[in-house]
Amino acid sequence: MPLKYFIKRHNLYSTPKLSTAINPVDIGVRVEVPAAIMEDLTSKVYEPKFVYFSKTFDDKVRTFCVNPYGEVVMENIDGIWTVNGHSYANQRTENTNFAILCSTYFTEPFKEPVLYGKNISKLANFLGNGVLVQRLGDIKRGRRSNEKRIAKNLVQPTLKSATPGDLSFVLPYRYLVNILEMLEALDQVIPGIASPYTLLYGVEVKFYSLRINLSPVLETEIRNLFAAGDGAGITRGLIQASVSGVVVAREILRRFS
Repeated sequence: MPLKYFIKRHNLYSTPKLSTAINPVDIGVRVEVPAAIMEDLTSKVYEPKFVYFSKTFDDKVRTFCVNPYGEVVMENIDGIWTVNGHSYANQRTENTNFAILCSTYFTEPFKEPVLYGKNISKLANFLGNGVLVQRLGDIKRGRRSNEKRIAKNLVQPTLKSATPGDLSFVLPYRYLVNILEMLEALDQVIPGIASPYTLLYGVEVKFYSLRINLSPVLETEIRNLFAAGDGAGITRGLIQASVSGVVVAREILRRFS
């Protein structure tokens, strides 16, 4: 049944608007390391996922979008350059890249997480004329990376247009601490991740739709009206979006049985 007929049949024109919640914004960096460092893991699990809670702030930090033998790329979002990554089916680089993201839920009265993320990205663009890249060793030593240090680095950037710089002038202190802590934790599982030659690109930002308030079976405040998938702000990936559809389908079948 088309949505407009569903709305008319169930008299939803007179129904109050659905209430919503503010989704988080994920802000972080894209990490690039030699592919051999992660080979033992990525050969078994193409996209391994790790979740870490920082010691300093108890914030949730996670890995996202692992690209074995892939390359780092720039992404334009409404005129703002952010960083991303991908892999090819028929060609390889010598590196593997992945994101480390910090999730932030803002509280009242602030209601503009997307604008917040965009402004941080703008700052990176302002300082680096696009995306910044910095060696982990330089971050820890409190100095910027420059072209000479990048040229001598054991890990060569796949994103050649990235500007060597200092991410500490871009990322809020809280995010930078969270990212550095997670890299040290990952190094216990994947030795070599926290090498001084590891490259960090910034800024990577993930924006999510406004989330509709739902029941555990993804039903809205209007009975028999469900919401699922990324477009509804419920999920953050293909697998999760697919699972949310299954959850809704099972609930609908249960009601008809």
